[in-house]
This record gives sequence, structure tokens and C-alpha cells, in this order.
Amino acid sequence: MILKAIYKYILLICFLLSSFEAASLEFSRKGGSESAVKTIKTVYGDIYDCIDFYKQPAFNHPVLKNHTYHPQTKPTARPKQIQNSNISLMMNERPTDVFLLKDGGCPPGTVPIRRVNENDDLSQTNVLPHQSVEGVNPNRGTEYISGTVYALGQTKSNPSKSYYGVGGVFSVYNPRALPSQYSSAEIILRGGSDTIIAGWTVNPSKYKDNRTRFFIYAVAGDLRCFSSECGFVIVRSDIPIDFALHPISKKGEKVYINKFFVYQEKPSGDWWLEVGATHPVALGFWPQRIFQGLNAPATYAACGGEISSIATLPPPEMGAGSYPEFAPALLVNSYCKDFVVVDETYTVVDVADSETYGNNGNYGVYDTHMRNKQHVVTFGGP
Repeated sequence: MILKAIYKYILLICFLLSSFEAASLEFSRKGGSESAVKTIKTVYGDIYDCIDFYKQPAFNHPVLKNHTYHPQTKPTARPKQIQNSNISLMMNERPTDVFLLKDGGCPPGTVPIRRVNENDDLSQTNVLPHQSVEGVNPNRGTEYISGTVYALGQTKSNPSKSYYGVGGVFSVYNPRALPSQYSSAEIILRGGSDTIIAGWTVNPSKYKDNRTRFFIYAVAGDLRCFSSECGFVIVRSDIPIDFALHPISKKGEKVYINKFFVYQEKPSGDWWLEVGATHPVALGFWPQRIFQGLNAPATYAACGGEISSIATLPPPEMGAGSYPEFAPALLVNSYCKDFVVVDETYTVVDVADSETYGNNGNYGVYDTHMRNKQHVVTFGGP
């Protein structure tokens, strides 16, 4: 009788523990909506739950259980020139909005977490290129694509080079993409097997719409995640991740731009993210301790376009939806300009020694320095 009672007690404990783990996983996926201090619905239909800073999904990462971060965490050191990194707008360029939540956003001490559905795709299986391919195929024709295609300006392979950050100013478009596809414009940092990506994307599978959105993505060890699922710590209470960008460029008319910049803070080694064309704001950071390769400086940096598709669908558009011209016509080409890295002296510098990478002739990329010495990577395809 006593043994039977003990056995039942053990089963009860196991059941309670498994229920707790399931609840924790559900909290991570849904942003902890039941624990929300406040809920905000945007004009685009997104729902953001204001979650206690210490309960955000980033801190579900095993190595962040005993963190010392707090809601007022800010970078203590920045690369040289970042303080004066406001860009000058060219004719017909306008900054796209950094989306502010209404009524001042979330209360102090909380952060906005976008509520997701059970079937939302929180992962991505892309693999960044490890070898460069010069040029593109001019004899392009319509074909179906299975997998991931890149059109990038990138740093050349050089074992002696280290990068403490990457940035670029992107024209913002709304390329056509179907479910099971995505189309992105992005900056990329890689060290070892770890990767940080930030930019804008159209991704119907993840967001259940065709809006152009700001996004972040990271590969950290065995984890591959969008948003804050891999350990990105949000510090702003008024600017969310995954916000819809507005206005959007129209070819031949006004070009709306946004800037994305990632840099490693010294001495912590954490990787901070800034967004905004004319007045950049720090949204949060990836802690150094979640990485294996990026616990040191990066060895690769890039900016440009990426698409993914399956063989049964016509391929999606990239960028402005047109093949880029060799001489950059910035009113009709999708572009990343001011392509910069943070070098070994912790200074923001132009990527002087760069090359192109393209792995499908239907999408083109050109890497040029314009007359005003501005570094421009044009990319795209129909």
C-alpha cells in the first residue's frame, strides 16, 4: 500500500513538472500573453503584449538564466563615428518610419512581444554562402527555384581581418512573395557557425500577411530563430520587433530608406542593434554568451538581398522586383548604400575590399562606388 501511494505521488510530481515545462514553452511561443501588463493592437492588426522585462523570451535561453541585465541596460561604448552617423538624404530619398507603439508604448519595466499563432513559422533553414561567385548570368530566364538565393555585396575572405560590426542604408520595397516564400534585404555578420541578420522582409508564412517588416534573425550554436527567440534582449518599451515599415518606395518616385546597424559593444562583447535612417535608436542586443563563433569578432560581413522558394511556385521578386543596372539608377534599383563595417580599431569604415556573391542568374547584384565615393550595392530581380 505504501509503495503504491509513493508511486502515485511520483507520477503526480512528474505530471506537474511536465505541465510546467509545457506552460513555459507556450509562454515562449505566445509571448506570455496571460502575463501581459498591457496589450496594444496596431493599425496593421498586430498584437503586442507588454511583458515584464525579466520575463521576455530571451531569458528562456539556458545560458541567460542568471543574467544581470535590467530595463535600463544601454551600450557603454560605441564605435568611433557612430555618434555622427546620421546620413544625408539624396534627392527623392525620404526616411521610412521607425514604428512607435501608440500611447507611449508599454509601461516602464516592460517590453513589447508580438503575439504569434501556433502555426507561425519561427525558424528558417537558410545557410549563408561560404565561397564567393563573381558576377551574374546575363542570359537569365524564368525558372522555378528550390532553396535560397542571395545577391550580396560582401567582404573578401581574409583570415587577418576581423569585423566588430556592419551597417547599411536600404531602400524599402514590397516585393511579391507567396506563402512558403520570403524576400528580404539585409545586413549579415558571421563568425564561425554563428550568424546575425537584420533588415526588412516580406514573409507570408511567418507574419500571415504581405507587408514589408523589420526583422532580425540569428544562428547561435544549435539555435536558429527570428525575433527574440534565440536570446535577443529587447530594451525599448515603445518600439517593437517585427514592425511594419511605412511608407514604401515606388519605382521612379520617392525612395524610402532605413538604416540597420549591428556592432559589438566593448568591453561586454554583446552585439547591439540600431535601426533608423536619420535618428538611429538601439532596440536591444544579442548577449555574447549565447554565441560560439560570434563570442569573438566576426570574420564576414555582407549586405544585399535574399529570397527563398519551393519548386512548385513561381519565384518571388527580390528588392524592387527588377534586375539591377550596372550604373546605379537609385530611383528604380533596390540598393544598400553606405555599406560599412567596424574595423580592428573600432572605427566605422567603408568596405573598401569587397566583392559580389550571386548564386542564381535571375537575380543580379552590382557593387560600385559612385562619384561622391558612396559605396552602393544594387540588387534585385523579377
